[in-house]
Amino acid sequence: MFVGDSITRGVVSSNWIEAVARRHGHRPIDFVNAGVNGDLAFNVAARLDEVVECRPDAVTLLIGTNDVQATYSERMERMFRRQNGLRSPPTLASYRSAVSEILEIVHRRTSARIAVIEIPMIGEDLGSPMNEKVDAYNVVLRALAEERGDDVLPIRAGLERLLTSGRTPPPYTADISLIVKASLAHGILRRSWNDISSRNGLEVLTDQVHLNDRAGAVIAKAVSVFVERLSQGHGQ
Repeated sequence: MFVGDSITRGVVSSNWIEAVARRHGHRPIDFVNAGVNGDLAFNVAARLDEVVECRPDAVTLLIGTNDVQATYSERMERMFRRQNGLRSPPTLASYRSAVSEILEIVHRRTSARIAVIEIPMIGEDLGSPMNEKVDAYNVVLRALAEERGDDVLPIRAGLERLLTSGRTPPPYTADISLIVKASLAHGILRRSWNDISSRNGLEVLTDQVHLNDRAGAVIAKAVSVFVERLSQGHGQ
């Protein structure tokens, strides 16, 4: 079961779950996509009944991109608080609390093995204030997983290797219209995520947030290794 936000849902981003399913199509495994567009860790924690009811053998968790985006400006904070029903401002502390709750509930109410996936970059300037925040959130994410003995899938390094060294990428500006335009270009004009990414002057992301297929392949490979290891452990 794959839990997360739009990067997991794969409608406005590369559908890496389909790639994982294709790699393991010869095995008797059911793959359940539990990604919800726009979710923060707070929202995932509130909808874990659907995860528990599926009685999963394994769960991947990829959440945090929207938690970081919500801290970009007062306007973004207001938008996420209104849309996501947040009772208090989104902070690193509130993210830590929500992820801790997610992991605790999945451990307590299921027998699933959990793999926590690192948060991808936001914008392709790795030294930007936003990506400094992403790094800080990933530190928290890894620590929480390691405390419970959960797997951590370190996909950030693989994504970074796709970026051309010395290049100056367009800055992240929290422009929601880029997401809308990219979605329309893919859904209506049938452009590939890689093509949309290139047209926006990007190499890994399509709209400064979501993944193109080159990036999706990095996550699919990491998750496939996790699935393969579990499958061998179950003797399948």
